[in-house]
Amino acid sequence: MYLFRSLLLFTLLTTFLKAHQTGLSFFNLYENNDKTIDVVYKKPLSDTRGEDISINYPSHCAQLSPTVKIIENGFIIRTYKLNCGSNGLQNSRIWVEGLVSSDRGVLVRYENSENIYKSLLRSTTPFMKIDQQSSKWKLFLEYVQLGILHILEGFDHLSFVMGLLILSTTFKKLLYTISAFTLSHSITLISGVLGIATINTSYVEAMIALSILFLAKEIMLERQTFTKKHLGVVAFIFGLVHGFGFSSSLSSIGLPHDEIPLSLFSFNLGIELGQIIFIVAASIVLKAVYKFLAEKKFDTAVAYTIGSVSSFWLLERILF
Repeated sequence: MYLFRSLLLFTLLTTFLKAHQTGLSFFNLYENNDKTIDVVYKKPLSDTRGEDISINYPSHCAQLSPTVKIIENGFIIRTYKLNCGSNGLQNSRIWVEGLVSSDRGVLVRYENSENIYKSLLRSTTPFMKIDQQSSKWKLFLEYVQLGILHILEGFDHLSFVMGLLILSTTFKKLLYTISAFTLSHSITLISGVLGIATINTSYVEAMIALSILFLAKEIMLERQTFTKKHLGVVAFIFGLVHGFGFSSSLSSIGLPHDEIPLSLFSFNLGIELGQIIFIVAASIVLKAVYKFLAEKKFDTAVAYTIGSVSSFWLLERILF
């Protein structure tokens, strides 16, 4: 009966994650020397159930080529060529349709020979005026928001942090462990984005799932293991892998060529803020639950849950 309930919970969780996980979509528009515009729309494969987001251009724009669809690096990619006259899209207004309030949004990037324009469009702000570059403050806020959204909607990263939270028996140990995890994933996030060190994305995603499974096993063990004695060291090692996952996401989003340090710092800051929000919220929930349920019993349930889901992710990422 217990096995049946565990399998049922696992099935429901994986169905929920696949049905409700919404990724960030991208529109990249590049103006060529002949003033034609190459348009690339990238949509995460995890959003196959969701409707495509469409972008609307001024009336003087015309599509020159049919839309070509390919699947590459975890994205459904659609490309076509556009002609908007001698001025391109300069001083024009574009807008997107298809966004709902629960969507992470669509990042629109327009580049011509003089400037790069970039904006994160949401259901409440679906418009973009291409007449001036975003201010540094606006760019800072946009990338902080992207970082927060990435961590709070990254169920694999949150599952790992939950495992660290349960294994940290004191506040001092939790602070040390999370600091080690933060330092290590910041190192590989920066290294990955700048191209100093890179790992194939499929390997990184599989190792992230394996790291969650490893923590789930540690939660189940009653004896004092190396991990429990030196949790900060283990968090640092696995944090290096998670950082490459963050760098892969940021590389997909893209960085303004003239503001790489600012956008990189902002995105990483957003990840840390989102991580703090989750830890505070999860700590409050755990404290409340422990008043009604035996701590060991609840921790075991959490271990079974994140262990089952991470096993599914591991198989999925290795086989597919």
